[in-house]
Amino acid sequence: MSGKTNMLNDNQQLNDLLETAKKIPTSELLDHALYEKYPAKKAVFKALYEYVIDERQSKIIQQKHFTI
Repeated sequence: MSGKTNMLNDNQQLNDLLETAKKIPTSELLDHALYEKYPAKKAVFKALYEYVIDERQSKIIQQKHFTI
């Protein structure tokens, strides 16, 4: 049971991180993704930037009046 609880807790922490990332200006995420000197951190910022952009684009595309 403890393994399932840890997985649920990890999932909640990840969801909290992603929700927090949505509140950060995309320009700030992009700056970190481009200029971070540590490759692992750079990859995290790049992934967060792409996630936030994808979420925003999905909301726009789902709007009734959106056309390509």
